[in-house]
Amino acid sequence: MPQRSDQRTNDSVAEEYADLLDDSESVPDSESSSSRSAESPSLAGRLQNRVARVFSPRIFLYALLLLGTGMIAGNAVIPLPFLDNLAGLVGVFAGAFVLGLAVERGTVLESGVAGAAAAGLTAVLGHFALAAFGDAGTQLAMFGMGTGLLAGALGAYLGGDLRKGLTQDL
Repeated sequence: MPQRSDQRTNDSVAEEYADLLDDSESVPDSESSSSRSAESPSLAGRLQNRVARVFSPRIFLYALLLLGTGMIAGNAVIPLPFLDNLAGLVGVFAGAFVLGLAVERGTVLESGVAGAAAAGLTAVLGHFALAAFGDAGTQLAMFGMGTGLLAGALGAYLGGDLRKGLTQDL
């Protein structure tokens, strides 16, 4: 029996609005509310769904492939010792820009992580003797990852911004 508004308790109000706040898949209307609460996903399941909406593993793999290819192509264009790393970062930026332009959802996080992985790995492998036999391996990796993160995130942001600007009505 429905309660009058002056007889409602905080729990009954919370139960009514729980369905509105629940991000899980909807249950058919033929089932009662008691079976909905018994079948609702756990906190870990809801957290996993939200994380999947923020960070997509599929887009990350595409970003890693595209940004890694851009890094290799950039390094191949200029074979000078220090300028090839800068050209590789330009390749990471270009790959992230293309990904941001092509994918409708935001790819800044995926592109940033993929750029950090590609540039960090390239920095360590490019200066392998210094990284293996010197004390600069960690600093090289961190600097490479930081610059790759910035190049990837900035490229994806600007690519997505251009896509929104081209597709939005004035």
